[in-house]
Amino acid sequence: MFSQICFLCAGTSQQSICEGCLADLPYQHTACIHCARALRVVGVCKECQDVPPLFQYTQAIFSYEYPVNKLIQVAKFNRNLAVLNLLGDVMAHHLDLHQRPDVLIPVPLHPKRLHERGYNQSVELAKRIVRYTQIPLDYTACERCRNTPPQTSLPAKQRKINLKGAFQVQRVESGWQHIAIIDDVMTTGATVNELAEMFLQKGVARVDAWCCARR
Repeated sequence: MFSQICFLCAGTSQQSICEGCLADLPYQHTACIHCARALRVVGVCKECQDVPPLFQYTQAIFSYEYPVNKLIQVAKFNRNLAVLNLLGDVMAHHLDLHQRPDVLIPVPLHPKRLHERGYNQSVELAKRIVRYTQIPLDYTACERCRNTPPQTSLPAKQRKINLKGAFQVQRVESGWQHIAIIDDVMTTGATVNELAEMFLQKGVARVDAWCCARR
């Protein structure tokens, strides 16, 4: 394998980020089991106690802090597939696979945004997870039919409204009783909640969320 330059420390590495820098990333250890909000001990946060989300269990590998926030931005907007693939590999190796879903469903991008970006970062992360877990992947089961403003540009209260009518489930296979929605970053969980509602209405029994980082 050819040596590379570590994206973070500029040292010699066998991959886009060296082992030392990977070890120092802000991994998330204790969080709400429903929404992955950081907590001092594993449990259920007050927000999820008051208004339980429609998705059951969230796994977030990192906290959305430096340098993970910068890595995701570079992977998302600068077409750095090497960094994105490595983040997907790290996700795959840190996921708890105790209760394996029947299928992985990446959060879809609107065709216009997909054309601008060149790829869907959630699909690329899911592909790396599939290589490690062999869980089936389906990125055509739902589509984004409305090109909404980015969720990060909106206050929390407007994010749910922004997503109404944004997605459409095209089909649900008979064997899909448990699905995991793949996303790069979870902030309020509004996107996953909207998708969870639609899949539950189609007969899926359980929806989880697997994301690279939690804000």
